[in-house]
Amino acid sequence: MNESSSVPVQVIVLAAPKIASTTVVVGDPIHTLAELQQQIHDDLRRQHPEWVEANGESPMCDFYEARLSQLLETYVHSSPVGLHEATAG
Repeated sequence: MNESSSVPVQVIVLAAPKIASTTVVVGDPIHTLAELQQQIHDDLRRQHPEWVEANGESPMCDFYEARLSQLLETYVHSSPVGLHEATAG
């Protein structure tokens, strides 16, 4: 390869972002799917108040809750144990 046909090379450096120290509050264990859904409902609104409109509605939270329900439903039907059995206390 001759020197006049050199190709520029872009170097990309990947680094892990700095992780902020956070406190995780652990409440009572969740035993049912309904409890899990309620916990996520409450936590989304608490962690993202900017998503909650003045009238109390939150299309973004509703979207995430609906998507979670879809994923859980898929898990229930594909898991040999099933979510209802896995979460039974």
